[in-house]
Amino acid sequence: MLNYSTSEENYIKAIFHLQQSDSNVTTNELANELKTKPASVTDMMKKLKVKKLLNYQPYQGFRLTSDGNKVALGIIRRHRLWEYF
Repeated sequence: MLNYSTSEENYIKAIFHLQQSDSNVTTNELANELKTKPASVTDMMKKLKVKKLLNYQPYQGFRLTSDGNKVALGIIRRHRLWEYF
């Protein structure tokens, strides 16, 4: 697994949780969830798309790719381990 910044991990984890209830996650939903600006979300979506972790269509929302879902699960597991110890 590649190393991701804390910020990238937070975005990946938030998208993973939000996409469970909706078909696609919107920029505004994610911005509200992470308490940040929609423009910041858009910048990060572009970065995650380049890393092939995200299917992103402007104005249509986004979802994690299968690789993105695997990364998200790894991050969530690691965070749960940290909380445990």
